[in-house]
Amino acid sequence: MAVNVTPSLVIPEPPDYSSCEDDHDVTYFTDLHQPDNNLPEPARTIDKLLNNLVDRAWEVISKQEKTEKNAQAPRQIPVLNATKEMKLPARTNCIVCSEDGLYLFVGHAHGLSVISTSTLTCVKTWQNERVELTSISCASLGNITHLLCSVDDMGIARLFVHHMENIYLIKIINETEDINQRNICAKFEVSRRGDFGAAVMMSSGSVWLDVYRFPQDVWFKELETKRATQSPWATEAKLSPIVLLMKIKPPEIPAGSSLKSPSEVLQKTEEGTIIGSGQNHLISSHQWENQNVAFRKMFVKYLISSSMRPSQQKAEGPSNCTCHFLLHEGFYSIPGEIKAAKDIPIAMCLWWNGSHNLLQYLLLKKEKDSEPRPDVLWPNSQEILCSAVSACTRFIVLGLDGQLVTIWDRRFGCPYANIVIPGDSAIYRMKLLLQSQLPVTPLLQGPFLPTLQLVLTCRSGECYSVTASRGEDTCTVPLIERPADPSCSVSVAVPVPFLKCLILLMQRNGQVSIWEMEDGAPMFILNLPHTHVLSSLREPVYVLEPIQQNLYITGNRKTPLAKVTDSGEDESSLFIFSFSECSMMDLYRVKRPAVAEKETRATLSGLEEACNFYFQERADSWKERNRNLPFQWEQLPKHAIK
Repeated sequence: MAVNVTPSLVIPEPPDYSSCEDDHDVTYFTDLHQPDNNLPEPARTIDKLLNNLVDRAWEVISKQEKTEKNAQAPRQIPVLNATKEMKLPARTNCIVCSEDGLYLFVGHAHGLSVISTSTLTCVKTWQNERVELTSISCASLGNITHLLCSVDDMGIARLFVHHMENIYLIKIINETEDINQRNICAKFEVSRRGDFGAAVMMSSGSVWLDVYRFPQDVWFKELETKRATQSPWATEAKLSPIVLLMKIKPPEIPAGSSLKSPSEVLQKTEEGTIIGSGQNHLISSHQWENQNVAFRKMFVKYLISSSMRPSQQKAEGPSNCTCHFLLHEGFYSIPGEIKAAKDIPIAMCLWWNGSHNLLQYLLLKKEKDSEPRPDVLWPNSQEILCSAVSACTRFIVLGLDGQLVTIWDRRFGCPYANIVIPGDSAIYRMKLLLQSQLPVTPLLQGPFLPTLQLVLTCRSGECYSVTASRGEDTCTVPLIERPADPSCSVSVAVPVPFLKCLILLMQRNGQVSIWEMEDGAPMFILNLPHTHVLSSLREPVYVLEPIQQNLYITGNRKTPLAKVTDSGEDESSLFIFSFSECSMMDLYRVKRPAVAEKETRATLSGLEEACNFYFQERADSWKERNRNLPFQWEQLPKHAIK
């Protein structure tokens, strides 16, 4: 190719590399690339292209280096300090907040104290030097009246009422003259509006559940009378007695029926109280024997291997019971057509440790049974380990053995979702939050499928956040993997109801933080003063108050063990984190609270309306079901028994 060369361009001779220095070499190459107006046009164009290419390459390299440095550098997480502090009595074991957010009820080593959240002062105290409360359950009765169910360290259950900034002891549930014959109360809870209470009792190796009804209307009148006549310093009040509705014992293994023909079975099922209960079946003894033989034949290799293992001592019966009060939901009817208000529970569900079945008992029966029988049974494939109920009581979430989570929808009596949690650790605790922005009006005009947000904690220290919705894929995000150091395990994991998609995490090393549910990343660190530490690293004493958007955490001063032993007391404080005053929370603040109880409950007048509502929801979700059908067929052969 011909190139026009200017006659004045002189190409220098190559230098002698044996005698030149390094700086001469650099000068030579630099002079060669110096822009010169005498260069021909093609040479200048090539020179500009080379320079631009080199500059762009350096820009790309520098950007990549900055990105890598930013990725390697730890992200600065905002730190939030406590806004207020208040001194607490020694050994504060439990704390609960009233529904209106006006009062805190604190159980400690010397009784019960009532604290005003506006002034952070103790307004009333029920004091007893020999009583150390360990748990409190609170219900709002209205008119600045609260019902408190407490249990102390000796297993004694007490019932208090807080009325007009006065606190009265109503009754000791398991009080007996002979202490050797006293029943031990393991748990005492009250329904949200204070209509019912449930106490788990233990005695001589047996366990049962006592269900009470509280006469609220009568108590209001009696409290007003006593307030006008009694001294304001009175601490006890004899009110109308509570009513024991039922005493529920763990269900026994059902025995075979003596009925011999199908006609006899049909005659026994005319009342409709046998089929569907799960416990009052009509299965013959011969059918039980055939089922046992088929089971042993199918799982013979597992039975042989388990028999070769050393025998482990097992409890003869259930050791504890977990119960939840349920509001009116679904299309099942109440016997006797008893009308109940929307906020009064009509039933309660419970499960016993080691059981696969969730049992449901009606509370508003006219006839009392000597031995209550479950009205509904919710069967599960694995043993139940933990449970949670939504605020509207429509959804019941069960954590099962084998990292399985089942969500039951009480409205239609069918599973809402089934979730498998990764890992091999048993599910220990779970918290449930309902998130939806749907208005109230379309509840009965179309499907109401809210999004459920779950926070799961495993025994080995892992923590997961799960977002589940019918007809959509379930999202499981690991927040904390199994830690190598047990001190980093999660002790508390709860969703924050007034902050969207944020979770409160407390670890056993004392760290308190706010995490994002979707990304699984820490967003804020809640810092206690360097002089204090969480009061209990395994079971922190705290409460989230949604009305004023505050977090109350108890902490103990870092005092040498010798001083604590000598004095016998520890210095406790209550630290308040006010999220409403934090501008960094505005991005996550829920403008409209998470779905309220009244907005999620549909009042169905009859069976026909309930069926129409169910068919409408099925018609609206057919696309999602058809989309998931091929995947379900693929999974079926994998789980088939060979």
